Amino acid sequence: MLLASSKHAFAGLVSQTGKRCFSVSKLYASQATSFAVNGERLWNDIHHTAKWSGPSPGGVTRLCADENDKMVRDWFRDQVLALGAEYKVNATGTQFAKIDGTDNSLPPIAMGSHFDTVATGGKFDGALGVLCALEVLRSFKEQNIKTRAPLVAINWTNEEGSRFFPPLGSSTVYAGQSTIEAAHASTSNDGSPLTMGSELTRIGYVGDGPNTFEEFPISAHFEVHVEQSTDLEKAGKSIGWVQGWEGMTWYEAVFHGQNGHANTYPMHGRRDTLQGAAKFMTSLETLAYHMGGRSTVTSLQSGPIGSCNIQSKTKVVFCVMHKDGDSLLKMGEQAQQSAKAVSALHNLEHDWKRTLHLLPGDFTPEAVDCVARACGDKGIGSRTLTGHDSLSTLLKAPTAMVFVRSKDGISHAPEEWSDKEDCADGASALGKSVLNFDDYLEHQSK
Repeated sequence: MLLASSKHAFAGLVSQTGKRCFSVSKLYASQATSFAVNGERLWNDIHHTAKWSGPSPGGVTRLCADENDKMVRDWFRDQVLALGAEYKVNATGTQFAKIDGTDNSLPPIAMGSHFDTVATGGKFDGALGVLCALEVLRSFKEQNIKTRAPLVAINWTNEEGSRFFPPLGSSTVYAGQSTIEAAHASTSNDGSPLTMGSELTRIGYVGDGPNTFEEFPISAHFEVHVEQSTDLEKAGKSIGWVQGWEGMTWYEAVFHGQNGHANTYPMHGRRDTLQGAAKFMTSLETLAYHMGGRSTVTSLQSGPIGSCNIQSKTKVVFCVMHKDGDSLLKMGEQAQQSAKAVSALHNLEHDWKRTLHLLPGDFTPEAVDCVARACGDKGIGSRTLTGHDSLSTLLKAPTAMVFVRSKDGISHAPEEWSDKEDCADGASALGKSVLNFDDYLEHQSK
């Protein structure tokens, strides 16, 4: 379980910097003013990597540890090795590409996101962040920009949780909120016996690299991501700095009934779990409207599979979201009461588990300020409505995100789109954010 809040995040910052609320807005990273990226190269990379996909007309289906995931990982490995990076893969498949700084005694400044997608997803969610990190490393090298702290580009494993549940599969291990064993045991959402560990082993991506922050500390973590909303679009801005996130929690409710013949059993007295689950799922929608939050059923598994079977076991995976932490917890409590009520109505038993929990909170002020200055007049402040690997790293190191404008806010769909110029602005802001934070570290040491 991952528990994140602004309080926890800030406590982590204080333990590492020893100072509170130090504004970096007065600092001036001279290298950041002239830094630029190759937007054409980044755009080509976005569309080149999108070819590694299962059937997904116009979009990308690249699920964790499938063959396409292996191919895009191999490509990323080749690109960073060509830059002279120190390259490692850890036990949960995460790829690290480190470039030396002028003072390698400092923990590296990280730039990270993910290459895995949802089924029938888009070209930008996740992949843009990794490719922007790669573009920053390339552009720094071409422009002879050398940071004091080392840099590391990271491709985190199973951020989406689309093939194996739960999401944030590797970054939670890094943050000490899960274990390698638990991540490897992550189960397949299609009900098959495959696990994340078995499939990572199959594609050759279980390595001996660092798994936790304690093994591989970082000075900060910056992530570029498409906004997945319309704040930037409405404001006419190409990029933005992410101030914080909305709370969200995932649950699993498993209903247990009794096997029986679908045709011959009388209607009265059946212990049909799918009927109970249907009422439960309807109650979740009502709950979301009533509480001013949101809720979505993300997975439904029912069986036994056949043409004449009463459904004796049904598993419902769902999430609830709210901007207020107390309301988020109350939504979870009321959802559990609803599960108990439908179980009593249909004479069912049920199991209940909270699998991932993220209280609403804010990113690190110092790091956010670095991003805000990097965005300049092209950006505005915004908030994310979903989870990212940055919510894991925030528990251990100063963390901030760069948003890139999304057309109509569409995401997790083939129609997902961000313009070439906006993507280049995001990569440029990432590089400038890193340079700003590197300058901040230097001033902190004095």
